Amino acid sequence: MLRYLPTVIFGIFILELASLIWLGSHIGVLPVLVLTILDIMIGSALIRRGGMSVFTAVNTRSFDAKAVSNGAANGMLGTLAGLLFIIPGLFSDVLAVFLLLPWLRKRLAKFMEARISTGMVYPDANHGPVIDAEVVEIIDPPKLEQH
Repeated sequence: MLRYLPTVIFGIFILELASLIWLGSHIGVLPVLVLTILDIMIGSALIRRGGMSVFTAVNTRSFDAKAVSNGAANGMLGTLAGLLFIIPGLFSDVLAVFLLLPWLRKRLAKFMEARISTGMVYPDANHGPVIDAEVVEIIDPPKLEQH
């Protein structure tokens, strides 16, 4: 499967380019450029918001792995939608819009939630706070004998 990945990616870029050419022939070059710039602005805003959402979810002190992983999954889906908006073309934009639909996003987040929360380790609340420390062994110098 991995050996076909470059061919698939090249095919997707050709398909995206063909969609832009087709759209440009119907509405003109200037509106396509404006739409492409608007896509980049929307995509960068989604990436910023999704990145902050993932950062907040992961750094939230919570003992509920599902709540943290659900927030992280939603943020990652928003970031992926932003990346798809930045790629110029119609098909990636349609896929990005689908990723922003709440019902599809909820299903994908549940699917991702199980995979994210399995690797998370939470400290036990009964043992108190975890203190990060470095151990340094101090060796006493030998004492001189007095006669």
